[in-house]
Amino acid sequence: MKGLIFFLCVGLAVSNTRGEEGKKWALLVASANGWFNYGMQADVYHAYQVFREGGIPEEQIVVMAYDDIAQSEDNPFKGQVFQSYDLKDVYNGIKIDYRKESVNKNTFFAVLQGDKDAVKNLTGVNGKVIDSGPGDNVFIFISNHGMPGYVCWLDGNDMSAKELNETIASLHKNRKYKNLVLYVDTCFAGSMFENILADNIGVYAATASNATSYAYSTDCNSLAFADWRTCLGGLFSINWVYELQSDDRHASTMDMQFQEAKIACQGQSDPQQYGSLSISLMRESEFFGDSALDRKPGRGRRSRRSIGKASLSIPKHLLAYETLKNQLNHTSEHFQRSQQVKAKLDWVKKLMDTSDMFIKDIHTSIHGRFATDKRISRAETNFGSIKWSCYEPAVEAVRAHCPRMMRTEDVRYYAGAKFGVLVNLCNEVTTDTLLAAVKTAARINPLCG
Repeated sequence: MKGLIFFLCVGLAVSNTRGEEGKKWALLVASANGWFNYGMQADVYHAYQVFREGGIPEEQIVVMAYDDIAQSEDNPFKGQVFQSYDLKDVYNGIKIDYRKESVNKNTFFAVLQGDKDAVKNLTGVNGKVIDSGPGDNVFIFISNHGMPGYVCWLDGNDMSAKELNETIASLHKNRKYKNLVLYVDTCFAGSMFENILADNIGVYAATASNATSYAYSTDCNSLAFADWRTCLGGLFSINWVYELQSDDRHASTMDMQFQEAKIACQGQSDPQQYGSLSISLMRESEFFGDSALDRKPGRGRRSRRSIGKASLSIPKHLLAYETLKNQLNHTSEHFQRSQQVKAKLDWVKKLMDTSDMFIKDIHTSIHGRFATDKRISRAETNFGSIKWSCYEPAVEAVRAHCPRMMRTEDVRYYAGAKFGVLVNLCNEVTTDTLLAAVKTAARINPLCG
């Protein structure tokens, strides 16, 4: 009898726990535009489908995407977006809450903090927000471009690691979540959290790259999409989404999903984990939902590891240039189109060379003849800790004195990927010395005029 009473009590306890389970929220972001950034929007659209398949209500998913690739003149299948060989349209049924210029840092922060008034002031509409509470699990996914210490936004008002982590701290203080997970697929994504994100506030971050390396886009030479000449998604993001779709979400943990994606990225990007790693041991179902997926044997399944080895992957900061090169190689039979692509390719290469000269001139202004190309190149992905009291003003100085470089889509991500040089210079000279060097370099650089 005592055993029966004990069993009933335990059963009631479990029942009550499940009854009080909080909501699951998702904020999915892709702010980059243009055909060469196809994969970033596709990442977010595919993630949206995964959440909906998992039974997460539409009102608990917020999507921010520029939304120009489905109707792009380069898209041979107007109104559709694909990310797999099974030709499943991930754009079908998508509910995008914020488009075009509404996709920016300030709106992102307002949405994340559930600030409806701020959203109304910023966008002019009563937009959807993450209206989470202390019992809720929140998932944030950003597929974008990045530079050391920053996630890039289309308007050039980029999000610093300081700003992101201060916002996370505010969410924690205001009890806006039970567990918070961030997936960030950008170059230098680890620099958003390394030595910054606390490990005791219930926040877990997984990144496509470490603090000093590039992230990659993949499936850039897919035979199934031979006429597109663009990349279908982020190497890290495609893998975690496909792992999720093939997993038993009640049996698989967040860490198991991450490790599979990390293996698929070997030899290219270097995914990392930060924060409260105990969250990585939680079940996927606790963030992505419980509903069973259509897992018919062989349907929509492929080894991402084998694709990662066979398919062309491109560092994200080189996407504009490499996409044009790929297009040029396949337009030789169409003279007019070939000439148009070549002209654009030459223009982008000129922008890249000019931005390289800008960085070199900064270095030369400080180190003179010791500012070798080899030393500068090495600093791009081999830099020390970010000294924010110097680095942040230096980045702002570049924006102020060379706004054209920092706002031109065809070159800004390439230029920002060189900012490891600024990080190192901040650890070598005074802030005033570096700011003066930036101003001098901008004065003689045609891209800064």
